[in-house]
Amino acid sequence: MKEEKLFVSAEEKERANNINILDYLLSIGEPLKSEGNNFYRHEDHDSLVVNSRKNYFSWNSRNVSGNAVTYLMNVHNLSFQHAVKKINDDLGDKALSSFKKPEPIYPSEFNYDVKEVTTTDNVYNYLVHDRKIDPDLVQAFIKADLIKEDSYKNVVFKWKEKGQLIGANLQGTREIPEEKRIHADRSYFKKVLPTTKEATNSGFTFTRGYPDKLYFFEAPIDLLSYLSLNRSKLMNCRLISMDGLKHQTVFQTIKNTLKELKGNGRNLESITLCVDNDSAGKEFIDKLKQYNLQVKDGPSISIESDIPDMPKGETKWDWNNELKFRVNESLKKKVEKSLDLN
Repeated sequence: MKEEKLFVSAEEKERANNINILDYLLSIGEPLKSEGNNFYRHEDHDSLVVNSRKNYFSWNSRNVSGNAVTYLMNVHNLSFQHAVKKINDDLGDKALSSFKKPEPIYPSEFNYDVKEVTTTDNVYNYLVHDRKIDPDLVQAFIKADLIKEDSYKNVVFKWKEKGQLIGANLQGTREIPEEKRIHADRSYFKKVLPTTKEATNSGFTFTRGYPDKLYFFEAPIDLLSYLSLNRSKLMNCRLISMDGLKHQTVFQTIKNTLKELKGNGRNLESITLCVDNDSAGKEFIDKLKQYNLQVKDGPSISIESDIPDMPKGETKWDWNNELKFRVNESLKKKVEKSLDLN
């Protein structure tokens, strides 16, 4: 017998699509357990995670994500119409509000609540052997107190400004099993520590000489990879990790650097976006290239890009992919040359 198709009104659809997913799922008794940092994991499905801050769920093993309607469709096998109707019937006259993105809350000062350990063995092995970062660079960053290891064996990338610690982000050194991942495409733990409003658009930074040239990256690993590949060419420059694709980090860094350079009688020469070779990275480049940056009493500065060439068959390629590829190719050639000599 053919199932009768339900009619749902536009108002019902809007209410269901915009409902606060966490409040609703908890109200109907879904078994969700808090994991901190706005994430809740389903007790019966290890790879299903609800993000209360962004108002969506991700079911990594099924490769689906979405709002409360999509949740009911995938977890409880309901049609779109039945999911919408169920949400409206469940709510009735309940005062569950629509989701509103919370305003960011910034601490008045940066609290570095990381328990560092004296060893850096795990950090060194991960960066050098797994990620193929230049070992001399890793040692130099450790010595400069820009990279440390915490008690959970994470890499701590410290953000410093004029020698002062203003922020930090953590990078796991052990791969997370697929069923335990909060983000399906994020195989390692990552966290940016909360910092002040003034510092929130800063990031992990490396400066060599006068910062006449600025280079922007999506992550500290990409920054270190690019530096490993171009160490001898990068002079009078500043490399900045944005921890994603953040326009405000670019603009704030430009503003602060121009002020710093002016005090030293110098000008900003170039800005280069060294982001991932994927659709998001290209869109970021296209948007920023539309800006005409005119320095007061100085020349205009164009925004350029330097992204790694995408190998055939890939859909995303970053600077660490490129570094690992080149290191492996170099090793392969050495082995082949050794075999030829024998």
